[in-house]
Amino acid sequence: MAGRRKTKPAQIPDPATERKIIASGARYIVGVDEAGRGCWAGPVYAAAVMLDSGAFTNPSPLEGVRDSKLLSRASRERLFAKIDRNAIAVSVARIEARIVDGVGIVEATREAMLQALDGLPMRPDFVLVDSLQLPATSEYSANHLAFDHADRLCLSVAAASICAKVSRDRDMIRRSARYPGYGFETNMGYGTPQHRAGLKRIGPCPIHRKTFRPIKESLLRGEGMAALD
Repeated sequence: MAGRRKTKPAQIPDPATERKIIASGARYIVGVDEAGRGCWAGPVYAAAVMLDSGAFTNPSPLEGVRDSKLLSRASRERLFAKIDRNAIAVSVARIEARIVDGVGIVEATREAMLQALDGLPMRPDFVLVDSLQLPATSEYSANHLAFDHADRLCLSVAAASICAKVSRDRDMIRRSARYPGYGFETNMGYGTPQHRAGLKRIGPCPIHRKTFRPIKESLLRGEGMAALD
């Protein structure tokens, strides 16, 4: 059942996929998603959310859970608490920008996902992942399925998308105090005009991803004070 298939996006996740997997004999299903893959600065995060089979026959305790990109910050915070109360386990992992620069964003994202899975208190029966296939060498490869837009289609992955996004946003807000001037407290490291203006004025900081084109170009131009120490 391992592999990847293409699907059309939806607004409200439908547990039909998870119910089908449960019918094949699985009980503990984990959804995995990332946050911050496209950012210019900061770590990439991944979350793994383990839900019991009962969550897919009666999803009402997780009402409102959907792709984090469809939700306001306040809604994500509220739903994060709801997920934490109702999930068997939530595990979050991060890979710092310097590692992203070393191995590339795709491999860094996979590593964050694997670390999140390894952080769970028990091994899942099946893993659902948003878009990115897990490595064939991982212990989860035989029992996982990667979906395009899985964060909109599967309840478990939608829950993971919220946990990854909230965890990363909280982290970037904390880091904004150490690295002011880029607007990390609002743009979370994404390439907004405010972030670009900060780069031009200050130069890149230690948590910028120096292999990403805007940062690489900023360094080549010698913008700002190049505050990399």
